[in-house]
Amino acid sequence: IVLVNKYTEAVVSTQSTGFLGGVRWGLTLPAGSKESPDWRNLTYSVTPSLLAWVGVLLQSPLGYVPVTIGLLSAGVIDISWAGYPPCFKLLRTMLTIGALSSIFILFYVKYKTDKTLGVGKSIDGFKTKYYDWKNGGTENDEST
Repeated sequence: IVLVNKYTEAVVSTQSTGFLGGVRWGLTLPAGSKESPDWRNLTYSVTPSLLAWVGVLLQSPLGYVPVTIGLLSAGVIDISWAGYPPCFKLLRTMLTIGALSSIFILFYVKYKTDKTLGVGKSIDGFKTKYYDWKNGGTENDEST
């Protein structure tokens, strides 16, 4: 039996998104590259992975949203931008479809096995953690 932490799938997806940003850096940084290492290219390289890391910080199922948006936006941008050969764009399309499919299947399986999984529960958990942090203790602490 393999035990999987509740954050594992989000972290793996986020790391994949970060790797894809590194591919863009690899395309722009070599001397003589057709793509220059400007703000557009380098900002794109880090933005999807930063967005996906927000998904790691949120509780499931809300965390799936930024992770999915990060993977999808990185895929769409890589496919539409110049500089990549057609074989890479085809591979990138298949990778994006595979990654998004695995996230959707995992979400479906988790939802079917745990009926308490819901956005309302996720938001309530986030609020509780925020108020605990803001108040410097637990929300129900009446000793003060």
